[in-house]
Amino acid sequence: MSETPVSSSLQRKAEAQRLAESYAMLSDSEVIHAVLAEHKPSANPVVRSLWVGFGSVFVVLAAIGVFVPGLPTTSWLVLAAYCYGRSSQRLFLWLLTNRMFGSSLLTYYRSGRAIPMHSKIIICGLISFVSLASIWYITKLGDPGFGQTLIAIVAITGVWWVGWRVPTTA
Repeated sequence: MSETPVSSSLQRKAEAQRLAESYAMLSDSEVIHAVLAEHKPSANPVVRSLWVGFGSVFVVLAAIGVFVPGLPTTSWLVLAAYCYGRSSQRLFLWLLTNRMFGSSLLTYYRSGRAIPMHSKIIICGLISFVSLASIWYITKLGDPGFGQTLIAIVAITGVWWVGWRVPTTA
């Protein structure tokens, strides 16, 4: 029997709440230890290098987001944390304990890996804006429609994922 979208959403929200409650009782160092234990780096050195590269790009985007209003910082940090979690415990630990970014990530994990509604709106808006700009540009370059279709599918998937699959904080 398949799950309905509503029950699946309720399960994700309940899991986020359970995780938030379990982290609420822990000190920062205990949360960091628990989060590090959840993520195991890849055994393949080439894959680890790719994850480090992507994670580093996301850290740079998060740093830019600190200074540019409207550009989400925590969302980029979550992506960087995921990448570093797949590549290097040392880099992941650095990110979690970083003076500039550590508190944002700990807040994210303490919330049960949920993001605020305003961040969801900004993320979905950025996905939509960049995708529409990309579609317009490659149409102007003369693409017969394959690129536009691919961009639209990826954008719709991204907005759906962020909007409906990622839990929202209260």
